[in-house]
Amino acid sequence: MILLTGGTGLVGSHLLYELTADGKKVRALKRKGSRLDITEKIFEWYNPEKFTEQFQRIEWIDGDLSDIFSLREALQGVKTVYHCAAVVSFVPSERPKMLKINIDGTANLVNACLMEGVEKFCHCSSIAAVGRPDKGTWVDESLIWKTSKKNSYYSISKFGAEREVWRGSEEGLQVVIVNPSVIIGPGDPDRSSARLFTTVKDGLRFYSSGSTGFVDARDVAKAMKILTESDIHDERYILNSENISYKELFEIFARYAKVNPPFFRAGRTLSEMAWRLEKLRSLLTGSNPLITKETARSANSRYQFSNEKIMDELGTRFYSVEESAKNTAGFFEKYPDISN
Repeated sequence: MILLTGGTGLVGSHLLYELTADGKKVRALKRKGSRLDITEKIFEWYNPEKFTEQFQRIEWIDGDLSDIFSLREALQGVKTVYHCAAVVSFVPSERPKMLKINIDGTANLVNACLMEGVEKFCHCSSIAAVGRPDKGTWVDESLIWKTSKKNSYYSISKFGAEREVWRGSEEGLQVVIVNPSVIIGPGDPDRSSARLFTTVKDGLRFYSSGSTGFVDARDVAKAMKILTESDIHDERYILNSENISYKELFEIFARYAKVNPPFFRAGRTLSEMAWRLEKLRSLLTGSNPLITKETARSANSRYQFSNEKIMDELGTRFYSVEESAKNTAGFFEKYPDISN
């Protein structure tokens, strides 16, 4: 039996599709009250004729990463675990919750896996957990994490989660970690990186001067499945298709969304002003800021991520950003009311 956490998220829903398309039955851990309709629509998007039959291969169960007893119950009869659940936030008020779920929740899951005799553990981390170089822009798996002002609290939470996974490895659990760059694909338009596309579609006017790596959700799911089903363990892999600027990404998104691309450049000075004004607005209104200090500075940073290790060892072929944008645009065109 397979257990997957975070099945209603961008990576988790695509991984559920990948596993069930192979005929596997999967037990998916979700929070009580989580929406399943978006995950089901993703199944329908990729397999319109037989998605219902495929979706029924999932055994949904309520659980909580903070409750080790519910985790142990979910792990009964399970030999393989895919851990995709995590909080992604750059809002200061949400940092304690994010650190607790991402680090302590992962520790609880690892401990439960050790107690219940799980054989293989695949952890979906993030490129943010690899760290940032002191000099230059190039990042690969050899980079050693260092405490730095360049690290966001999200980065810190994902690095902390990885430490718990490596600790599990030292205690006898076979593990593999993937570090995706910014993930593109169909999903909840109000969450995660799917929001990038819908923001451009809704008429985004500004683009930042930064650049980063991007990867398709389908490629992340496929790589996780292949690595977990292989003899590979105690390794980590950066998953990245292309390194491009945010301006290029937004232009591609705009073309497929059939809207005008952003045309105002928000450099460092304008971005620094924007997050301060947005902080003031959020204090006055009580709502979360749309731009924070971390997101503003990240959007103007430039990094390049290597995919050589996964390419050399598995011969992986990644979807291009163009292909990912086309797939995402088609999904939201078919399901225009998905956020309702």
